[in-house]
Amino acid sequence: MYRQRKLRLSKRSIVNSVLKRVVARLSNWEQAKFKTSQLSYDNYYQMRHKLETSLKNFLPEEKALFSSFFELFEFKHRMGKKDKILAYQNQKGKFIGFLGPLGVAKTTIAQTLISDLQAKSVTHEPYDQNPFWSQSQNNPEFMLRSQMYFLFSNIFSDIRTKLSPDISVSDTSTLTDILMWAQWYHQTGHFDHNEYLLYRQLVRLLKNIIPKPDLLVILKPESIKDLKEGVRRRATQETQRSGELIFANLANNDLAVQVKIVEKLSKSIPKDWQIPVLNITVPSLRIFKDPHLKYEYIHSIREHLGLLGELIEPSPEATAEQAVRFLAESDERQIIIIHSKSMFTGKTTTECLISEKLGKKKVIAFQPQTAIRYQNQNDIGVMSRDGKTIPAITIKNNSLWTINSLIKEQKIDSKKFPYIFIDEVMLFIAHTQKPKEAVIAIETLRKMGFHVIVDGVDYTFQEEPFTFMHNLLAQAKKDTNWHAIEMSTRCRYCNKRAKGTRRWKINSTGKKKIAEYTDTAFLAGDSEYEPVCCDNHHKSCTKQPFDFHRQELP
Repeated sequence: MYRQRKLRLSKRSIVNSVLKRVVARLSNWEQAKFKTSQLSYDNYYQMRHKLETSLKNFLPEEKALFSSFFELFEFKHRMGKKDKILAYQNQKGKFIGFLGPLGVAKTTIAQTLISDLQAKSVTHEPYDQNPFWSQSQNNPEFMLRSQMYFLFSNIFSDIRTKLSPDISVSDTSTLTDILMWAQWYHQTGHFDHNEYLLYRQLVRLLKNIIPKPDLLVILKPESIKDLKEGVRRRATQETQRSGELIFANLANNDLAVQVKIVEKLSKSIPKDWQIPVLNITVPSLRIFKDPHLKYEYIHSIREHLGLLGELIEPSPEATAEQAVRFLAESDERQIIIIHSKSMFTGKTTTECLISEKLGKKKVIAFQPQTAIRYQNQNDIGVMSRDGKTIPAITIKNNSLWTINSLIKEQKIDSKKFPYIFIDEVMLFIAHTQKPKEAVIAIETLRKMGFHVIVDGVDYTFQEEPFTFMHNLLAQAKKDTNWHAIEMSTRCRYCNKRAKGTRRWKINSTGKKKIAEYTDTAFLAGDSEYEPVCCDNHHKSCTKQPFDFHRQELP
């Protein structure tokens, strides 16, 4: 069992007196510096030297606290660290932090995220390395020094993280100690009120350099009862490591205070700190038992960070390069089908990338009216979820033959516009009952002298073939001028590849359930759909016929 060495710490009144003097002097120096350019750093270092003389009777651990405070204050005012500060301000990596009450599964989700993103794990100074921790847990007299240690060491840790170009994940954040733990200790009587106010002055002095996560994930429990069990599990582990802790025997009302603090922070942090926040309500007990449950949260975090594209295989860039090679390797006009078993695989992005490689001025694009999902899309044209666009003509009767007719009527020259792009081809629903017509209509465009690039989804949410997509893929099997490139993404709820698209049905109160197989209403938006593996636990729909058999791709 880990036991900290007990320190004969300086008297509380002496430490507080010196800290007040240091805070006042630094604040005054800072205000004077902002008012006049005549104040040099020599003035500051003279002041620091005088202040440090008042620390001569302090223990080394206590002196280290004040040294850390001075170093961070100097970092704030760019004293000899300009290059590092510039890198810190222009860092390219992403930093994800967590905040939530004790026992809510922050570490469990963070560790899964680290593995999923192949990210760096950010380790703040563990509490058992805090020389003031153990005594602060039994005597409020030492709480200020303990919280100062966490504040300074965590800021240093997060600054190092911000200097990294990698994706980094921490199961906590500097804000957790500043905003949640300090406040909770204060409200539950473990942090003296006057010392808490002095601690807040420290935070205000350093706020400008406290690193902000690119995303702060705030976890909330479904119930206090679940949280209590999570705390019990953790308390057992922590007590084995470092002895009796404040939270080892937390009562429900103490946990409720923590939950209320987190609830308020979830609303105030975006405004007060300008940090993107993702709020997630977690079934704390179930998450330990159901490994799939974590993937839904990972998916949401990736979505907020713009990292869902990393789950696409092959990537839109690689798919676009392959499509262009198909076009370059043949003297004849070609047809390319970019397809996938589910939505959200980057097909439209791929089409946009292909058009950029070929030259947008050589492209004429079309989209069916049934595919319109964004405001003003009729005016803008083809739009991918990542903001890429191709000017396009909307075919209001959803018939591919209309494209042929427009080309003839407008005398579109295949030498000037050699490439025809068709987005969401499966939604040209005029051919639903006569799927072979879709094949003929597209082949006719090729014979008119155009390369034709289309994209579409293979299956409806019922896991049925989507209109004529299987017919197009069958044609690609037997015609050397037709090519099919399949793309995929991962199931939202596990690490398997998605084989279909789940559709949610949302009622008037905002609650949602998985749509039934017999629900034939068509929805063109994105919010009601998500990629799933279609296995027993992650069905794309419910109440499929008992003898339902999913058709394989041609």
